[in-house]
Amino acid sequence: MNLDLQSSQSVRYLQVYDYYKELILSGRLPENTKMPSIRKCSEQLGLSRTTIESAYLCLAADGYIISRPQSGYYVTPRPVKNSTKNVSFSKDIHREKRDILYNFTSSNVDADSFDFNLWRRYIKSALRQDKRLLTYGEPQGEYELRETICNYVINKRNAVCKPENIIIGAGSQSLLNILCPLLRDKQGVCFHDTKFAQGIVIFEDYGFQIVQNREEADILYMTPSHMTSLGDVMSVEKRISVLSEAISHNRLIIEDDYNNEFRYFSKPRPCLQGLAGGEHVVYLSTFSKLLLPSIRLSFMILPDELLPLYEKKKALYNQTASKAEQLALCQFLRDGHLDSQIRKLKRLYANKAKALCSELEAAFQNRATVSMGESVFLVHLKLKSDMTNVEFRDRLQKKGILVFASPKETKGYAHIALSCCELPIEDFSKAVALIKSVAD
Repeated sequence: MNLDLQSSQSVRYLQVYDYYKELILSGRLPENTKMPSIRKCSEQLGLSRTTIESAYLCLAADGYIISRPQSGYYVTPRPVKNSTKNVSFSKDIHREKRDILYNFTSSNVDADSFDFNLWRRYIKSALRQDKRLLTYGEPQGEYELRETICNYVINKRNAVCKPENIIIGAGSQSLLNILCPLLRDKQGVCFHDTKFAQGIVIFEDYGFQIVQNREEADILYMTPSHMTSLGDVMSVEKRISVLSEAISHNRLIIEDDYNNEFRYFSKPRPCLQGLAGGEHVVYLSTFSKLLLPSIRLSFMILPDELLPLYEKKKALYNQTASKAEQLALCQFLRDGHLDSQIRKLKRLYANKAKALCSELEAAFQNRATVSMGESVFLVHLKLKSDMTNVEFRDRLQKKGILVFASPKETKGYAHIALSCCELPIEDFSKAVALIKSVAD
């Protein structure tokens, strides 16, 4: 098959999809072959990155290619056709799933954390707005939702913005795809959390260089409300210091402010964007953790200096978030349900964290120190042991228990953290007993 971009038989991303699909199925692109980066493929074919990305996403969705964090897309290894081996392949998958008995690292939410009946009423109300649903959503997001979010972040997060600064999207990745083309004068990006593979791959696809030393960076990607997997929060003094340094070196800060509401011992600290007066900082946040992970509604606040660049391009971007969900969320926020939802989550997760603490204290007694983290859903366990934090985590993983390990090695004890979000309280006792058996 030849790639005829002048043909009118189908839209271009489908032509690119069909072209690579045939190369893969015919064996001309062998398994594990690295695909051209989105940027490189865009340049080679003379098509937009959005077109190439759409084709790649379709190929990935259909299983022809896979994304490897910090590396790119690769042709998927194809299972052999022998039926016996196929059964073995299937069994391996199911065995791997069964191996995870207790997941204390899950980002999913508790089954009792959300009032589905209440949300259904708002969705039904949105679906009754027939005329509005006959049209595509605003590329920047529905204005009334942006207005409501603006009021929320000003009052709750000390942000400085107008509705015109806010862009709605389905998750942070879709928003980063809008942001990256606006930063052509930047080159190096330093991620404070190097495990954020979904963000790193976006910047790599746009040709940015990922650097480890922030002194070499033009862009700092930071999560000040959740600095490490253990939920560490950046102090106000440190935030001011980071801002001063970034401004003096003309660096842009991208502030990913997820989990900012989940503080147990303190109120949420002011965001970097507000401390900077709305300048030099791009602010990202999401409602996925506060509501449901499946409600993919996130937002980005652009500083005024980037708005003219965005205004020139925004008509070329389609809105990725559901218009009906935007309308539902807008009324949900206006009616004050988010505040009550946050209070509900804090009570729920605080009670679960206390129950987990009790189980751990009873099991380990004087052998360990147990404490609740600043994030309401995290519990810290410091076990007197010669094991390193990573060794303890890895031993637990072999037994089917996933936990967070402290990034800093400790002497005389092993430090892990457990998120109580998804696991039911009824499972705590068995899970702790298994943890203790590994520690003994």
